[in-house]
Amino acid sequence: MQETLQTDQECGDTSKVASTSREKPQKSSTASLTFVRKASSPAQSPALFVLTSKTVFMQRLVDMVIAGHYHYISGKIEFDKAFMLASKFDTLYKTGLSRLEQSRRRGRGEAAFRWQAWHDETAGIVHWVLMKSPGQIPVEAEREKWRDATSRNHLTVPGGYEMVRVTKPTEPRPVWTWRYSKDHYERLRESLRGDIRGRRDVRLAQLISQIWRTPGFAGARSQVKQIKILIHSEWRRSRGSDQLPEIPDRIGYVRRLANKGRVLKKPKG
Repeated sequence: MQETLQTDQECGDTSKVASTSREKPQKSSTASLTFVRKASSPAQSPALFVLTSKTVFMQRLVDMVIAGHYHYISGKIEFDKAFMLASKFDTLYKTGLSRLEQSRRRGRGEAAFRWQAWHDETAGIVHWVLMKSPGQIPVEAEREKWRDATSRNHLTVPGGYEMVRVTKPTEPRPVWTWRYSKDHYERLRESLRGDIRGRRDVRLAQLISQIWRTPGFAGARSQVKQIKILIHSEWRRSRGSDQLPEIPDRIGYVRRLANKGRVLKKPKG
């Protein structure tokens, strides 16, 4: 992981941020709903911006949920087609509105929409999430199958991560963070056990390296600590005095990271 590491206190994951205030979603209404937006430069519009850091993407998703945009739909698309999709969402839902314009909109009882996306440059895929706050929505939004990130419909990102709200002894209320999903976490544990018992030390070392590159969100750090305990315990049981592969002392903390990415452009031709 190339991003700089720091403490949870500065992290958008949230360990030091208040939990989302649950507004009761208002009944959808489109009778008198009108979109108004000032002209903005396409180069500056958040509607067309994609992040190139997965860790920053995860931070921004937490930011959105904390800000009240906890209803969402998500998917993935080839990079060359992402401009058309992002433009469509902007046309339908005005995802390029400024924060002030969105705040005014919510003050009028209307839902505000935000686009968050990560360009996986290795795969040439854009993973996107369209998020909205409670409030009146246009008729097009009625056709979408919105999910609620604050319910059991955990928001997920590639790599087996899910966004969850957890309690911490040092915090007065639950905080938002990322961790491995239950299924992914159990698969990792089983893979580690199998590699240790099967004496597949090269593969074991590779898996350890992969796990310790996990973005250091509070939920994931707790899981990695438990994985380290598992490795030592299983190694003693199965391998005795054999030389254990090197394990990093700890997984670092995620700093509050700046946006890093690019603006989507209309494909030529």
